[in-house]
Amino acid sequence: MSRAPFTGAPRGVTLLETMATAVVLLVGMLAVMAALLAASKQNRRNLIQTQATHVAEQELERIAGIRCDNVDRADPCANIKMMDQTQRKVFWSANGEPSDSPPPPGAPPQLEYDVAIDVDPPFEGSELGAPSLTRVEATVPLTNVLNVRVTVSWELPGAERRAVALQTRVAP
Repeated sequence: MSRAPFTGAPRGVTLLETMATAVVLLVGMLAVMAALLAASKQNRRNLIQTQATHVAEQELERIAGIRCDNVDRADPCANIKMMDQTQRKVFWSANGEPSDSPPPPGAPPQLEYDVAIDVDPPFEGSELGAPSLTRVEATVPLTNVLNVRVTVSWELPGAERRAVALQTRVAP
C-alpha cells in the first residue's frame, strides 16, 4: 500500500483564530455580567419599594386603629384630621424592621424614608368614583368620611426621588 507523500506540517490553530475565539467568549461573558448587574439593581429597587409599601401599610393600619374618637359630636374625626400634613422619618434597620430612630454614629447605614400623611374630606376634588360614593346605600354621611393617604418617599444617591402612596377612607 502506498502512502501519500508528506507535504508539510499538520495544520493547527492559528493565533488569529485563538484571538477571535477569545473575543467572542469575552463579549459573551460581558453580556452575562451586564445582565446580572441589571437584575441585581432591579432586585434592590424592588426590595426598597417593598419596604416603603410595608411602612405605608403600617402607618395606615395605625391610623385606622386610632379610629374617630367621637368626642366632638360636631366633628367626630377631629383626632384624625389633626394628622393632616404631618411628616416624619422612618429608618429601615439592618434587622429588617422600620425604626423612628436614626442609626447611631458608626452603625451600618440605613435607608431613610419620608412618611407624609394627607387627610382630606371624603374627596380631594370632585371625584366620586365608580360606583359613586354618593349613592343612597351609603350608611355614613359623607361629611364624616375622611380620605387618608400615606406617602412614603425615598432617594438613593444618583437616582431620582421615588414614592409609594396608599390610601383608605376612615369613618366614625
